[in-house]
Amino acid sequence: MLFLFSILACSEKEITEDVETRAWRSAELAPLSSDACPDMTQSGELVSFLSSGEERNVNIIFPEVETENMRVLFFFHGLMPEGSDPASQTASALDLQGFADEYETVIILPESPVWDLMGQKFHLWDIEEGTYQNDLALYDDLRTCVANEFSVDLDKLVSTGFSGGSLFNTVLLSNRSDTLAAVVEMSGGADLQVPLFEGTFAPYQTPSTDIPILLVSGGDSDIWPDASFTLVDFNDATDTLQENLLADEQFVVRCRHNSGHTITSKAFSTAVDWILNHEFGEASPYEDDIGSWEDWCEIP
Repeated sequence: MLFLFSILACSEKEITEDVETRAWRSAELAPLSSDACPDMTQSGELVSFLSSGEERNVNIIFPEVETENMRVLFFFHGLMPEGSDPASQTASALDLQGFADEYETVIILPESPVWDLMGQKFHLWDIEEGTYQNDLALYDDLRTCVANEFSVDLDKLVSTGFSGGSLFNTVLLSNRSDTLAAVVEMSGGADLQVPLFEGTFAPYQTPSTDIPILLVSGGDSDIWPDASFTLVDFNDATDTLQENLLADEQFVVRCRHNSGHTITSKAFSTAVDWILNHEFGEASPYEDDIGSWEDWCEIP
């Protein structure tokens, strides 16, 4: 799959929220799992902090010129080998500093845990059913910390990712929809059965809140690791997620670029449009017209 130390105690900056005066409609801030926030003073630097009692890494990117009520974007990386820097590689490959500067956005790129499977170690989100509470707590911690460090509008918080990161977005959508303005999944899906594992990967649950979802897949060759030994068919998995979302009357746009397991420039451009044009609790502007996307996207 492509794409993809310092510990700062938050006691110096108390994490509080006045529900009556908060500026957003989405969910309240969660209490910190370990009373710690990452250092958010250096854009684009990988930093460590405690979440659920464990050391976790994150890359925070923010505009060179900060403004009021900036939007927030979470990006969850795909599977990468141990020893790589998946969050920073993602940021560099997609020029996310340029995105932050141009669109006045704080971008949060957490780093997943490391799996050890038959002697192979790699970065992957805990997406097997019943294993993802610490990764959800990491998301909660970072949402709370960014709201207290920057002037942001949490009603404009969107989550996206690629491959294994998109599969974690399904977990996030199923468990934290009350914090999301919209979701973009690029080569993701739901309800996967993976050899060697008993539990379902990226199990779908009905979101508690209506969320507009953009689903992008790469056609018949959107598989991993390759055609000779397919463990995950992301096109089929995206079909499954689409069916579940439509059954729950969620608004979905489905795009197929047919270029395999990758992020194409067209897919990224479409994702940017989606990220910039949604707000929590508001109807999607694409419900009646997807405009120039019609040559490769549809409203199913």
